[in-house]
Amino acid sequence: MIRCTHTALTILAAALLLGLAACGSSPPSRFYTLASLPKGEIPAATEMAERRGIVAVGPVEIADYLDRPQIVRRGGPTTITLLELDRWAGSLQSDIARVLVDNLAVLLAERGYVVMPWAATARADGRIQVSLTRFEGTGEQTVVLDARWTLYGKEKGEVLAAGKEVIVEPVRSGGADETVEAMSRMLAELSRRLAAEAAERLSQAG
Repeated sequence: MIRCTHTALTILAAALLLGLAACGSSPPSRFYTLASLPKGEIPAATEMAERRGIVAVGPVEIADYLDRPQIVRRGGPTTITLLELDRWAGSLQSDIARVLVDNLAVLLAERGYVVMPWAATARADGRIQVSLTRFEGTGEQTVVLDARWTLYGKEKGEVLAAGKEVIVEPVRSGGADETVEAMSRMLAELSRRLAAEAAERLSQAG
């Protein structure tokens, strides 16, 4: 009788421990990355360089409050929320720079330009510098991108153009999946605007 009681207590204690462990565990984090435009058919880099030239992209900067592992959501004019379970798979700043290079390579290929990260080339016919001051979802079921950009020419300090782009896209639920997809579309739209500006200004300068 004593042995049976002891066995029953052992089983009960084990069951309680398992229950407590289950209650104490947190849901797994989800990791996200931004998507580039489809690459399509891009001519060989050597052929394009002979036809037009090289466009460098960078530095690409983001506001300090965005530079963190968690996806940021703006709660109001002066408040932000960090989505602890929804995180970037790597550096958001590096991911944005990668997508802009990829997108501009696709968009400027037909104009005959090679697009490279600015740190990867010592010579460029133009350089696009971008600074994102806002890039987040909001409590109003929108995603906002606010970027300032400068297009430099061949000569050191030569500014061919500069501007500010604000892109707002509505989302249905405001969940992380939908927000990141909207962010990728907004970077695609920003890339189209930058590509159009760069193609026009560089052709005039050349």
